[in-house]
Amino acid sequence: MAGIVSLLGMFVGAVGLFFGFYFLGTAPHTSFAIVTGTTVGVVGVLAFVRHVFFFRSDAERLGWQTARPDWVFEVGFANLAFGAMGLVAGLASFGTKVQAVVLLGYALYLFQAAMLHFYRYLTELPRLPARLWRSVLATLLFAGMMTFFGVRAWLV
Repeated sequence: MAGIVSLLGMFVGAVGLFFGFYFLGTAPHTSFAIVTGTTVGVVGVLAFVRHVFFFRSDAERLGWQTARPDWVFEVGFANLAFGAMGLVAGLASFGTKVQAVVLLGYALYLFQAAMLHFYRYLTELPRLPARLWRSVLATLLFAGMMTFFGVRAWLV
């Protein structure tokens, strides 16, 4: 089930980025609201659901099974905190600076997660290509695009 929630998050994030780029030239405020609400808001809430409600299948999917899932819950709570702020910043009229901070904060969080997954990829056998592509490269690409929108939102 965690895999399905993960794919749903990737889909929502990709759709949000698509529409973010689509509206960037003609309606930048709409673009930033969409990207913040989807890539941080919805993706963060879905990550919370995945880490907390489906923690066993999520830990198995990542190869991090544990008898004490407290740290998995903590990761889920961090995602929920960002997700809630992303939804509020995307839907409310707080301005692009708030959206920029939320986008850049979550992008930094995901960059660090990608680096942890890359470390695990390099130090564990077998080196699974899925971990490299999904957990490292896709996460870095996602965080990079969020950073792009965060910087653009800051400069508006």
